[in-house]
Amino acid sequence: MTAKKHFGFACALGMLLTTALWLSSCSTGIESSPKPGILRVTLQSAPADTQITILNRTFTVSEGDFFGVTIFQGKVYSGEQFAFLFKDKNSYRQEDVTYNIVERKEGQYVLFTIFESYVPPGNYSKLQFGVTGSLVKLGYLEIPVKLPEGTTSMKDLPYEFRIDENQVTEINVLISPFKSVNRYRDSYQFTREMTITGVTYHK
Repeated sequence: MTAKKHFGFACALGMLLTTALWLSSCSTGIESSPKPGILRVTLQSAPADTQITILNRTFTVSEGDFFGVTIFQGKVYSGEQFAFLFKDKNSYRQEDVTYNIVERKEGQYVLFTIFESYVPPGNYSKLQFGVTGSLVKLGYLEIPVKLPEGTTSMKDLPYEFRIDENQVTEINVLISPFKSVNRYRDSYQFTREMTITGVTYHK
């Protein structure tokens, strides 16, 4: 083998060894990628909010009444970064889902799971989703409701929480259905009186 060939072989071998050492000392990011957690978001009407007064007459919610609220486009924020939320763990597209927030079972408002979605682990500071109202039916009373003029359909609920790998974080959202309905001129506005009442971490 000539000196020139010896030199070329040595260079090639050196490059291979250098590459092997670099790969062995660096992570590709695949092996250590964190596994997602699950974020579950529930929605329930405030237990004591069962009446509304319209034109000096008080109506009390009862079986068969209806208050349609549509939920859509859920997100959670960590600074400027965000993750989309889906209806359940098998969903891969966002949906508009309408809930009867005055539906009752055994005298209590029904608890709805509005999102149950895989989310990257980390610390988060805000829950956001779209909320619009449609029709309120209490007995013979029927009134359409809509958001106040100029109000975005997205509702921001600031709250500090975390998502852990392979664990479930549950956020409980409370809505006051009738406190959210206010007469304005000849129409009724849906002001969306909502709050996060707590976060539960399930192992």
